[in-house]
Amino acid sequence: MILNNRTKCRCPSCGAEQTWQDECRRCRTDLRELRLLNESIQSLERKLTEALDVGDYRQAVRCAQKLEQVDPVLLKEILQQLNLSQDFQ
Repeated sequence: MILNNRTKCRCPSCGAEQTWQDECRRCRTDLRELRLLNESIQSLERKLTEALDVGDYRQAVRCAQKLEQVDPVLLKEILQQLNLSQDFQ
């Protein structure tokens, strides 16, 4: 399992840190899209890990490619946690 902790977010408008919600507790900025993006990323991380666990490397590469489209730096961190960073370069 990947050890990234994404249970909290920081509001891009006012900087308040909070658990994921659809609205900032302080300034009421709409955070729905960010929450959905976070959930998508977590889902892709789980699918990547599960694919590697069962040896489905094509699926793992597809998940890695999707993660790279969202955030290449995040993908690198995930691969480093899985000790796979050299395998995907």
